[in-house]
Amino acid sequence: MAYTCGLLLLAILTSAEVTCFCIQFGMMHLLAVPIYETEIFTTEFVHFIDVKYKQKVSMVFHINTILVIDESEMEWNGQASVESGGIGYNFTTLRLTFFPPKVAKVTVVIYGIPR
Repeated sequence: MAYTCGLLLLAILTSAEVTCFCIQFGMMHLLAVPIYETEIFTTEFVHFIDVKYKQKVSMVFHINTILVIDESEMEWNGQASVESGGIGYNFTTLRLTFFPPKVAKVTVVIYGIPR
């Protein structure tokens, strides 16, 4: 029975296809938890988007990792940069730039470590 389940799991995993592009700032830590997530939908007329995150007073985390995931492309013809704050801070502003402007679905996930 366990052998059959293992073969079925192997068949499912080998048929999975990943079609996205990811940029990572920082390194994931064992204690890191997701503290912010947003989905951004762009149009073909947008050259850049700023993503701003600032913690509420009740949250006490330092940003550890920032993931920018473009689910619409296998290769990303753009740029992601940290404009302010970022790793080690409790706030950040990311600038996502698209070359050329295109329709995209981008997910930004920020992980933090408790202070």
